[in-house]
Amino acid sequence: MQRRRTVPDGGPRPVPAPAGVTRRRVLRTAGAGAVLLPVVLAGCSSASEQPADDVSDALLAMADAARMDAAVVATAVTADPGLAGRLEPLRAARMEHAAALDQAGGRPPGAAPVPAAPPVADVVAVRDSVDAAVRTAREVVPRASAQQVGLVAEVAACCAAYVAELR
Repeated sequence: MQRRRTVPDGGPRPVPAPAGVTRRRVLRTAGAGAVLLPVVLAGCSSASEQPADDVSDALLAMADAARMDAAVVATAVTADPGLAGRLEPLRAARMEHAAALDQAGGRPPGAAPVPAAPPVADVVAVRDSVDAAVRTAREVVPRASAQQVGLVAEVAACCAAYVAELR
């Protein structure tokens, strides 16, 4: 992307975009923002308070789904080792999400169930699985506390970025 700037002699001169900024990255970021807007707005709504146990159960379900996403990624990478560079950061992020969601939901460390690895997975399965996390976040946000909304929105933002990247 080139911008034009007027120089002292009066003529325009192209100014390069900052390093690492590409049209694709800008569009991807804008797409992720569009996906997250309903999540953020739902968090700002004046929805009635739900029981804390209901939100805790939802956070723990999101943690379990994050572990399952990591298992799907591992299966996809096992099937096609060439995907490791592209998918391993997602697997690591989803494991971090699982740990944070466990803590927010009140599950003690090490008490989480270990998901069974899916028999077959590919990039499409990974994308669909992570996209489900974004949809789930939209459902959880209206019932969550402000601190929980921050965590859920962070998880949703990460997942939305990967959904856009994996298209």
